[in-house]
Amino acid sequence: MSFIRKNFFLIALGIIGIFIIYFGITSINGSAEKESLEKEMGPPPKNADVKMLEKIEEKISGKYEVERISINTHVDNNSKDIDIDIIGSQEYYDSVKNEIEEIVKNLIKSTKFETYKVNVKKSQMINDNELLERHNLIGEIGKTIDNDLSIAHPGYIDGINLSISPPDSPPELIIEINTLVERKKQKTIGKEIENTVYKILEQKLFSNKLVNKSTVKIYIYNKYKEKINTTF
Repeated sequence: MSFIRKNFFLIALGIIGIFIIYFGITSINGSAEKESLEKEMGPPPKNADVKMLEKIEEKISGKYEVERISINTHVDNNSKDIDIDIIGSQEYYDSVKNEIEEIVKNLIKSTKFETYKVNVKKSQMINDNELLERHNLIGEIGKTIDNDLSIAHPGYIDGINLSISPPDSPPELIIEINTLVERKKQKTIGKEIENTVYKILEQKLFSNKLVNKSTVKIYIYNKYKEKINTTF
């Protein structure tokens, strides 16, 4: 490499090095200036949705068992909602639903949220007390029906299965009776068993919350697991 070319190469490297250092200093200074500006101006202003959520939370959280509060706009039908999910039993939800709805409607009055639909819903989350209560209620239903059917129709009852709808669905109680009834007797005996179950529900289980708050469906099967009653 000639002396002139060598010196030119070193000078070029020096210029690049200076540029890199200068660029780095500029970036650092720019970042520092941005942070300083943000401190002077404070945090960005809250939008109307956040402010309203904070107002609602301040009014109802702590006083009521609230899981979640949200403001939603549905693009498909252009509907706008304020959704509030309440934790607790059905009885608790029923007792506070209207109160919370009224509080929120008063808060959004004369604001841009006045036209929003207020939905106070029961949370899908189930606490331990609710699970225990449901377990006990189902146990009472199963034990009572099994005992009384075995007495009323000895030799015919093979087993009982109970199921209930999830907490967030319309309440429905399904009672399935497996029997040892032959096909030739299934119509008569199946109807008798079904009538007995209804009497048990009305006379002995009328105070059971799952019975008196649910739609009850009864399915009876012969010994071949074929459904034999025609009510449902």
